[in-house]
Order: sequence, then structure tokens, then C-alpha cells
Amino acid sequence: MTEKQIGFGRFFVQEAIRAGTWGVVFLLVMAVLITAMKQDIKEGIAFGVDRLVSEVAFVATDHVLIGSAKQLVKKGIDYSVMKATQATREVLAERDLDVKCEGQPIPQSNETRPRSR
Repeated sequence: MTEKQIGFGRFFVQEAIRAGTWGVVFLLVMAVLITAMKQDIKEGIAFGVDRLVSEVAFVATDHVLIGSAKQLVKKGIDYSVMKATQATREVLAERDLDVKCEGQPIPQSNETRPRSR
């Protein structure tokens, strides 16, 4: 019998069985591949974590970077104190208050005096 002589129902069942067989084969192949790749993925993640930890430890203990970080922090603190001092002097100068530190007047630079408009 050829396909033209087979009824529509029987033809549908044959194709469904054929598709189901290929589906099972596909699932088996995918299961084998996923199982094989699963170990590689775990090893890759472990390698990445180990590499990250070693790089962080290297950077954290590098004396050159520690020295430059200390210097940058010191410069940042000095800049912040300088700007805060300038802002404080400007505010006090606007209020015509005499700024004294431990009984001695603090000299004001030309930059901190209010500008005439």
C-alpha cells in the first residue's frame, strides 16, 4: 500500500509515531550533551572564581597600589578641608565676624575675601 491508499487517520498515527521516535532520540542526545557540558560549566565557574580571588588578593597586597591609594586619600582629605575652610571663611566674612583660632586671628587670603561687585 502506498501513502495515497492509506486513510487519513492511519497516516496521522504513523507520522505521530515517527515524530515521537525522533523526539525520544533528540531528548536522549540532549541529555547526554547536557550531562557532559554540566561538568565543564562547573569547572569553568570554579576556574573563574579562583582567578577572581587570586587577582583581588594580588591587587589588594600590591605595595605600589596601596601607596598611591594612601596618597590619593590624603590629597582628597586635604582638598576637602581646604574647600571647607574657604567656604567657612567666606560665610564668616559675609557676616563681618572676626575669625580667631586659639586667640590669634586667622589671616585671610585674597581669594577668600568677598569680592566687590
